[in-house]
Amino acid sequence: MIRVFVDGQERSFAALPITIGRDMDNDIPLDDTKLSRRHCRIVRSADGFVLEDMESSNGSYVNGERAGEQVLAAGDTITIGTTSLQVEWDADLETPKRRKNADSSAAVRELTEENRGLRRLVNLTKAVASANDEDTLLRLILDSAIELTGSEQGYLFLVTLHGLDFKAARDSSGRDIESPQERISHSIASEAVDSGRAVLTEDAGGDARFAGGRSVAYLRLRSVLCVPLKVQDGPIGALYLENGDITAQFDATDVTLVTSFCDFVALALAKTRSLEALQKREEQLRRSRERIGRLNARLKKILQRQTRELAGVRADLDVSRHELGIRYDYSAIVGQSPAMRGVLSLLDRVVESELPVLVTGESGTGKELMARAVHYNGRQRDGRLVAVNCAAIPADLIEAEFFGREAGAFTGADQTVPGLFEEANGGTLFLDEIGATPLDLQAKLLRVLETGELRRLGGTETIQVKVRTVAASNADLRALTRTSGFREDLFYRIAGVEITLPPLRERLDDVPSLFEHFLDSFCAEQEVDRPEVDAEVIDRLQAYPWPGNVRELRNEIERLMALHRGVITPDLLSLAVYSGDPEAVPPTQLPEGGLKELVESLERRVITDTLKRVAGNKTRAAALLSLSRLGLRKKIERYGIQYED
Repeated sequence: MIRVFVDGQERSFAALPITIGRDMDNDIPLDDTKLSRRHCRIVRSADGFVLEDMESSNGSYVNGERAGEQVLAAGDTITIGTTSLQVEWDADLETPKRRKNADSSAAVRELTEENRGLRRLVNLTKAVASANDEDTLLRLILDSAIELTGSEQGYLFLVTLHGLDFKAARDSSGRDIESPQERISHSIASEAVDSGRAVLTEDAGGDARFAGGRSVAYLRLRSVLCVPLKVQDGPIGALYLENGDITAQFDATDVTLVTSFCDFVALALAKTRSLEALQKREEQLRRSRERIGRLNARLKKILQRQTRELAGVRADLDVSRHELGIRYDYSAIVGQSPAMRGVLSLLDRVVESELPVLVTGESGTGKELMARAVHYNGRQRDGRLVAVNCAAIPADLIEAEFFGREAGAFTGADQTVPGLFEEANGGTLFLDEIGATPLDLQAKLLRVLETGELRRLGGTETIQVKVRTVAASNADLRALTRTSGFREDLFYRIAGVEITLPPLRERLDDVPSLFEHFLDSFCAEQEVDRPEVDAEVIDRLQAYPWPGNVRELRNEIERLMALHRGVITPDLLSLAVYSGDPEAVPPTQLPEGGLKELVESLERRVITDTLKRVAGNKTRAAALLSLSRLGLRKKIERYGIQYED
């Protein structure tokens, strides 16, 4: 029989060769990334047992020397990657040549039991040293000590101010022992710890030293070996081994081996505990630094925002809510104009219901913001808000995206994937640009919304979902139903309540509040101080019709943040906003009349828009335009501007 010890664990083989490597089909497969798939093998030759390296990447070593093909002797250590091996074989397997050489020396011919014990001790010590955490280390220590001495049971404990702190208790089958404190002789354990020496008794029941110990008689103890775990400051615990059925289980050789083993164990425990304590402290420091950093950043943003908002926008918003009787917090929706107050009042009446909501309005008016207000203030707030742009999903994937797919449903579908309805189950599904969905999918959407049931693509199982929908469209869905571009029955299913968001040009009174909101947000994100703002900038922002709505305003403010140098002045505004003309062209694209015609066109539009803004009041218009009343009247007559006086 041939025995290979891998990090202290014995494996036996009846025949050669024995292949070793990383592949599982080797005779000895090893989980070692430094090994080749087929690293080396053990074969037999006329000279005896031979280690052959199989052209591995990192090589094979015998007793520290690299070997391509090396005859093995008893006791040789083979090192491959991070793994150590030893090979033993029965004497009858020796070749005649090796037997002749062995007979020449009695010391080499016969390996004593003591040497075998020492070898096993070395192998077990290496195995213990490879443990990565304390729990694994403690169990491995006991299993190794039980294997080394042939014990029936083993206990490992440390001494604290409160008594014995049992860290591990195992039997010879590798199972944990319950209630270990009731299974040992405390008098034997105390003797070992107090004296700092190993305590050996061949028959504890008849040992005069422990005749008064009640646990000895009660447990019917026979062979016991208890060895202290000692560090530089003295014993910290002990390793307790016993066999309750056999007397004289342990001898002086066991005492020597276990004592040497315990000296190493004490150092390993001390090292492991020091490393774990250091790692815990480092982890705590890292988390503390991260938490302090996050808190500082958050505090800075909060202070910047509160300093400005509490005395201004939010105070006005609270007044508006009080006047309207609004119950919920819509602080993310900025607006105090009559148009927005009407929207918030309607939203307040439906947010707690489970009615589906249809949000309509021009692009950029904030439909997704409205969907978030419905979700986070409604009954579904504890569920997920799942948003999808229906126009952005490819036609051939849209069904799988909404309803999910089973593995194998189509080419490339290698795993089961839940759909948007399943992800939003118990929450809210925001269907942006729902008017872009194909008609065949609209029928399937209608069925899910009516029954709450769906099937994944390629599946047969019916899945139950409960989802509140918020749909949005900048197209006229009613008009689409009349031209068969949108199913009428689906329209009435998604439009339990229809909320129409006004364009920004119909609520220009909200422009200053929106400007402050976006400016504060950008300053907080970029962690910069808030710049000063010229009053004329706000006037020009309010005079512009904003065809791109709130989204266009946000982009304009982001542009101002990038261009300013401490003060936001009118000259930093884009030409369209500065002139109040969305169709204004930059100087590189002047009309045929040149600069004069462009200036007159801009002047005409600015005067017209200002008169509309002040309802034809020439005195107020002249003041806003920094003109005298007479100068304004001349320009009105010159350009033929019509207004209501």
